[in-house]
Amino acid sequence: MKFNFIILTCLFFLLWGQSGDVLAQAQDSDDKVTLERAEVLQKVPNQPNVKKLIKNVIVRHKGSMFYCDSAYLHEEKQAVDAFGNARLNGADGTTLTADSMYYDGNTQTARAIGKVVLNDVKMTLKTKQLDYDMANGLAHYYAGGKIEDNEKTLTSDNGTYDTNSKIFYFRRNVELISKQNQQKINTEDMTYNTISKMVYFKGKTRIESKDGIVYTTEGDFNTETQVSHFRGRTKLEDEKYFLEGDSLYFDNQYKIGFAQGNVLMKAKADSIIVEGDWGWFRGKEGESKIYGNVVARNIADGDTLYLKADTLYSIDNKEKNIRRFSAYPKTKIFKKEFQGKCDSLVYNRADSTISLFRDPILWNKGNQMTADSIKIQLENNRLKHLFLRSNSYLISEDTLKNYNQLKGKNMVAYFTKNELRYMEVRGNSQNIFFAIDEKDNHLIGMNRIECSDVNIRFKENNKLHRISYLNKPEATFVPPHEIEEPQKKFKNFRSRIAEIPQRQEMTRQWIIAKERNSENK
Repeated sequence: MKFNFIILTCLFFLLWGQSGDVLAQAQDSDDKVTLERAEVLQKVPNQPNVKKLIKNVIVRHKGSMFYCDSAYLHEEKQAVDAFGNARLNGADGTTLTADSMYYDGNTQTARAIGKVVLNDVKMTLKTKQLDYDMANGLAHYYAGGKIEDNEKTLTSDNGTYDTNSKIFYFRRNVELISKQNQQKINTEDMTYNTISKMVYFKGKTRIESKDGIVYTTEGDFNTETQVSHFRGRTKLEDEKYFLEGDSLYFDNQYKIGFAQGNVLMKAKADSIIVEGDWGWFRGKEGESKIYGNVVARNIADGDTLYLKADTLYSIDNKEKNIRRFSAYPKTKIFKKEFQGKCDSLVYNRADSTISLFRDPILWNKGNQMTADSIKIQLENNRLKHLFLRSNSYLISEDTLKNYNQLKGKNMVAYFTKNELRYMEVRGNSQNIFFAIDEKDNHLIGMNRIECSDVNIRFKENNKLHRISYLNKPEATFVPPHEIEEPQKKFKNFRSRIAEIPQRQEMTRQWIIAKERNSENK
C-alpha cells in the first residue's frame, strides 16, 4: 500500500502539475531563463517544454528579474509569456511594468502590452505597447507614448529611448511641455537628451511660452539654459515684436537674439517693418540692430514712410524714456509727399521727428532743400514743420524751367496737409526770384535780393503768394533781355532732381536684383 501511494502521488503531479510554494533549482548558467519562484507549477498538455506558472511568479535572466501573476515558461525557446501585473527589473536599473509581457531570452527583447510603464531614474514613460531591447538598451513604442519627470511632460505617436545614452527619439505629433519654464514645443521629429537637457527637432515646429511663439523647421533648444538655435526659416513673435530670418539664435533667459539671412523685424505698436541681411536684439534693454541692405517701412493712415540704409539701430526703453532708431550710412527716405537723402538719420518715435545729418537733402513737390542738418516734424504721419540749420538752401523750378532760389543761415517751413504754407529765413538771406506773368506765362524779369530775414507765404501747390524782406533789403531787378546765365544761379547752385529716391527702389527685391546685375557686369 505504501508503494502504491507513492506511485499515485507522483502520477498526480505529473498529470496535474505541482501545487504549493515551488522554488526552482539553480540552472547551470545565468544565460538561461530560470524560474526562481511560483506557488503553482503545471505542465501544458502536448507541450512538454512549456511550463505554466501561477501566482507570485519570479523568473530570472542575466541579472534581470521578472514578476507576474502567471506565466508560461518556454524552456526550449528560452522565453517567458507573463500575464497580470507583469514587471521587469532590468540589470541596468530600469523597471518595466505592463498588463502582459513576452520576453525572448535569446535576443534579450521584451514586448510589453497594456498600461505599459517604463521607469528609468527620474524619468517615467507610459504607453500601450513597448518593445524593449535589453541587450542594446533600446525601448520602442508605436501606439502613442507619454514621458514625465519633475520638470516636463512629452508625448508623441512613436518613440525610442536609449537607456545607455539616456536619449529619446520621438516621431509624429511630438509635444513637449516644460512645467518650470511654462513652454510648449510641438514638432514632427524630436531628439531629447535627458542628461544634457538638450532638445533637437526637425520638421514643422512651434514653440510657445509666456514670452512669445517661435515657428521653425529645424533647431535645438536647451531646456535648462533656455538657449535656442534655429535653422531654416524661423519666425519669433511676442506682444511687441515679430522677428523672422533664415536662422536664429535666441537666449530666452536674457532675451538676446541674433538672426541671419533675409531678416524681417516688425514693431507692432508703431507698425514699423524692417528688413535686412542680419540682425540682433536685446529684449531687456529694448535694443536691436539690423544691417546689410536695410529697408524699413512705417505704415500709418494708409500711407507708408520708406527708409533705406546699410544699418538700422533701434532702442525702445521705457525706463529711460527713449524710443528712436538711427539709420546709416547711405540713407534714403521716401514718402508720397516728400523724399530725402543723407548719410545718417535719427527718427525719434516719442515726438515724431526725423533728423537728417551729413549732406542732407529733401524734396517736396518740386522744392529741393539742403542744409548742414534737417529736422522733420511729423504730425499724424504728415509734414508739420521743417527745420533747416546752417547753410540752408531752397531751390524750386518754375513753369519756365527757371530756378527760384532762397538761401540763409536757418530756415523753418510750415505745412498744412503736407502743403508748404509759410517759410521763415533767418540770417544772411539771399533770394533769386523769377517774376512770371501768370496770364500768358511769360518772364517779366529776375529779382536778386539780399537782407537779414525773409518771410514767405504760399498758396496751393506751393505757388508763391507773398514775400516779406526784413531789415533793409538790397534788391536788383534784371529785365529778361539783360539776364545773363551766371546771374541766374548762386555760386554753389546744384540741382539734384535725378537723385530723388523712387518708390520701386525701396524694396529688398530691388536692392538684391541691382546687386546681382552689378556682379554679372
